[in-house]
Amino acid sequence: MNDFELPALEYCSLERAARFIGSGCEADDLLHWATIGSIKLSHEFGIDEHVQAFVEFDGELIDVATKIFNSGQCDDYYINVSEFSFIATHLFEECSTVDDVIAVLTKHGDKPRVKAYLKGVWNISFFTCDFNNLNPFRIFNFSPLGDVCIDCDASINHEERYSKNDLLVSRDAVSVILGKANGLRKLPSMRNKPYLLMRENVETKENISNTVANNRASMIKALLAIHYGQDVADSPRKFFENKDSEICRDFDAKGISLPSGKTIAEWLKDADIDFIV
Repeated sequence: MNDFELPALEYCSLERAARFIGSGCEADDLLHWATIGSIKLSHEFGIDEHVQAFVEFDGELIDVATKIFNSGQCDDYYINVSEFSFIATHLFEECSTVDDVIAVLTKHGDKPRVKAYLKGVWNISFFTCDFNNLNPFRIFNFSPLGDVCIDCDASINHEERYSKNDLLVSRDAVSVILGKANGLRKLPSMRNKPYLLMRENVETKENISNTVANNRASMIKALLAIHYGQDVADSPRKFFENKDSEICRDFDAKGISLPSGKTIAEWLKDADIDFIV
């Protein structure tokens, strides 16, 4: 067996980190150090975990908007803010200029921020503990984990509680404990795209086959044709973007939010209605 230094995991469970640190370290020790602010713990937001936060970006508005626009991810729903952290939002998908991004970022005030779902792994900036609760950890604020490309902080106004099993320890936190700020060997990460952060052994809605996706799109197109006519089914974007169209009025009357016309058109671009011959 070769004798070499095993590269450190980028993040792992509290128990795994305690075993790696050794010297009698226990998971509760890690919780203690996090409680007093010596280290930051982390949490992974799975694809099926829908936690919405206010994401506030650091820096000048024009600089933040330019970074988001130049990321090339405005149409992707997922936008990387760091090596392991990303946000999920449709808000930027209609943005064709930096000014469009600025308009989205200033919807809730002068400072650049958006409402978005958190995905990937984030550092926990602030949390409280109530050990009388089954899930004792209440988390309020998060910051990106890993090399940051768009600096930001995320705040949750509603109550989100987690158990010890939901908490992770990052390589950086282990380095602080061991007193080796730069001493743990790191492997280059290939997880720089949101879809690579999905765990291979977890089936997700995004991981469906092309056949299933096409069948769903065909069903949506058929329903549009039945209820709103073939023109809407064939050219949905212009009807979805016309607030006076019948479909927009119907959705408004029911208080239901419609996807953008661009999104619907993308869903249905390769779909055909399966007519009975």
